[in-house]
Amino acid sequence: MKKVVLIGVVLTVFFSSCVKNSAEYKTLQAQKDSLELANVKSQSELDEIVSLLNEVEDNFKSIKSAENYLTVQSNAPGELTPSTRARIHSDMQFVTETLNKNKEKIAELENKLKNSSLNSSKLQQVVNDLRAELEQKTMALVTLNDELERKNRQISELSESVGTLSRNVQDLKVQSDAQQQTISQQQTEINTVFYCFGTSKELKNQKILENGNLGANFNRDYFIKVKDFNKLQIVPLYAKKGTLVSKHPEGSYEFTKDANGQVELKILDPKNFWSLTKYLVVLVNV
Repeated sequence: MKKVVLIGVVLTVFFSSCVKNSAEYKTLQAQKDSLELANVKSQSELDEIVSLLNEVEDNFKSIKSAENYLTVQSNAPGELTPSTRARIHSDMQFVTETLNKNKEKIAELENKLKNSSLNSSKLQQVVNDLRAELEQKTMALVTLNDELERKNRQISELSESVGTLSRNVQDLKVQSDAQQQTISQQQTEINTVFYCFGTSKELKNQKILENGNLGANFNRDYFIKVKDFNKLQIVPLYAKKGTLVSKHPEGSYEFTKDANGQVELKILDPKNFWSLTKYLVVLVNV
């Protein structure tokens, strides 16, 4: 009995050493180190984005008083006095300059979010809301300017700056739409996965199965493409038995039987299941 225990201990130490020295273990360790580094980078990126968000919000708050004054004057009866015109000119300049600053800040936010590793739909929605608020305030400023123009032509020189701001907002919208499309395409590429199943002969013919493992130069056209891995929950295999050839974390899947007694692969944790590879290969026995 002691010999059996001793042999077990020796084998455990031997296999543990083999695992730690294996290429797969070193790859996983490198991935872990990379993730820790990415986490630090993501926090720094998040801090920069939050700082920019706060600047944009503060700018919007700062123009509230000027907006209220312009609204009141646009609805006031009679002509504008020289002092009122001077105040309107000053407030118009302030609002225009502040909105221009926010336009630049929002463009910077879009660029940082596009190039960051955060991939946050919530942050993207916040930026979209800020862009919508910028467009709304710009259009409101244009309307106010039109109202004041009809009351007193002496403030007409402000129209050019407002018109320029309006065109800039439109340019920003076009750029933002293009950036949003790029982000959407990138997200689709990240979420896209591929799967296939077949007998040993079928997989070998496609160079997918080589010496019991996934081949290096396999036929990718043999795989079924799925654009969103979260929607792939069950893979019917139309066979009596299935065995995974590709590597996927234990506990992220299980093999079950359908109503006809045929095996199917159920993905329990999609994000974890696809963390090691984007290609799923199942060897089946019909």
